[in-house]
Amino acid sequence: MSVGWFPIAVHALALLSTSEEGYSSAYIASSVNTHSVFLRRVLAKLVKSGLLETKEGSGGGYRLVKPAHEITLAEVYRSLEGDSFISLSPAEPNENCPVGSGIRPAFQEVISNVDRLVLQQLEDITIDQVAESAILHGKQKNANKQ
Repeated sequence: MSVGWFPIAVHALALLSTSEEGYSSAYIASSVNTHSVFLRRVLAKLVKSGLLETKEGSGGGYRLVKPAHEITLAEVYRSLEGDSFISLSPAEPNENCPVGSGIRPAFQEVISNVDRLVLQQLEDITIDQVAESAILHGKQKNANKQ
């Protein structure tokens, strides 16, 4: 898994859901507060997966391909990371050990259960829900500052 790509992608998609015209990578990067080169790597994966499209020329940038209420967080996660949240150890266990000889299939069962549960939850959350919640939290935060 690429550390941090999923929350950055969700942030970018939530921001893009607020504009039919879309935004430039520089504008999105300023909201996410990350370098635009790194952000463009994340956005390129979202373009490749069909969640975003690019606009060329001056005033170019990115925009959603479909309405935000049709994009689930599971779809975003799969487009960046695949289907698994946890991976097996890269170390080969000792097959002569009573635990080592069976740890891979035992832990794979754990991984499968975690992946199923997390993806089920992410299927129920859409980008527009995240955007609405973020805007509400932002308004509350700003109101508390006054």
